[in-house]
Amino acid sequence: MQIKKVLKGMELKEIEEIIEKNYGCSIRLENLFMTSDGKLWIAGDGINMELTLNLKRCYRIGLYFGRLKRNKKIKLSIEGAMMVGKKAKRNIAILDDEEAKQFAEGNDVHRFDDIECDMHNFIIVKRGEDVIGVGIMRDGYIENLIPKARRMKI
Repeated sequence: MQIKKVLKGMELKEIEEIIEKNYGCSIRLENLFMTSDGKLWIAGDGINMELTLNLKRCYRIGLYFGRLKRNKKIKLSIEGAMMVGKKAKRNIAILDDEEAKQFAEGNDVHRFDDIECDMHNFIIVKRGEDVIGVGIMRDGYIENLIPKARRMKI
């Protein structure tokens, strides 16, 4: 994917506010850019973002953070969930060992402890203090959003 725009100023502030609203934590983002399909990527400190605007393959210079949705929500990647999940205070589900195993295999889970989870919202799924993925809170269960290529076969 080609880089659509490098996020600066108010755009970065808006992303940070979405994260704060959804997960109850403030996180400072730098070197964030968006592709044409709405994916957010984070690049390292040593990257000159202005020179990267014409690159065809942006996934070689950054870490996939998540996708910005139309309803002002961010579907975090596993790595994005790890970054946000350290400080998150809401929209968190904590699983026991058996349910965490089921979730890592790609199954939906029905037994969990939730921390201020909003219905039909993206949530961070943890086992203890470890972030294992992202899901959607549904009526009585968590819908698994781990991509098939990232699922574990246990």
